Amino acid sequence: MKPHIVIATPIRAADHRSASVSLGYAEMLACISKLRLTSEIVPHTITFSTDIVRARNRVAARVLRERPEASHVLWLDDDNWCDDIEIIPEMVALGLDVVGAPYTNKRHPMRWVHLQLSPPAALKGDVLEVAAVGFGFTLTSTAALRMMSDAERKYTDHPNPDRVSNIFGQLFHHPAQDRGVRVPEEDQALLGEDYAFCLRWRRLGGHVHIYAKAGIIHHAGPSDWNATQMPGGVIG
Repeated sequence: MKPHIVIATPIRAADHRSASVSLGYAEMLACISKLRLTSEIVPHTITFSTDIVRARNRVAARVLRERPEASHVLWLDDDNWCDDIEIIPEMVALGLDVVGAPYTNKRHPMRWVHLQLSPPAALKGDVLEVAAVGFGFTLTSTAALRMMSDAERKYTDHPNPDRVSNIFGQLFHHPAQDRGVRVPEEDQALLGEDYAFCLRWRRLGGHVHIYAKAGIIHHAGPSDWNATQMPGGVIG
């Protein structure tokens, strides 16, 4: 089956046409459409205005419900962009269910957004297995979304009648729990929606990776934040 990508961008606006996005994101989106001619990837953009947990849940549910032809979802935030859009078909070709392009936060001290396993995994070819990735530039297979959707609690997406699975709902967790250590509740952190998704996927037996050859991913804040500004800015 030829790859068919849905580009999912949660937005911050009462209406998606009034949303403010970075110019880097907008220019990259225009370039991605050209991949249709060379990579046979058909992109779609789905945008939502609600809190980020329900936004991502709604995206996943809508793709599974309305886009049966979709093979992947590219979770692409409106403040991220890459130098080379060819990394998108490259990430598809890896055949992984959850793979992100590594990018940094956008404040000091700078750090990678992805979380290493404990102990860290070794780089295998062009990919590194990690504990979690941010969803600013991450590719997931629809097969993985469907598996997670089937496993998680569903709720009604009021005021809409749609049934939505809570695959991005926040979870409490501590890394030591991955090693079977009992950690008091008050010592656990409340994970963001992207890390919670990754934890759920790993609990189902899945794996999370980053693509080490993705190059520079830019993260817009007051300026362009990226790994070239970070001491030792290498994948790790």
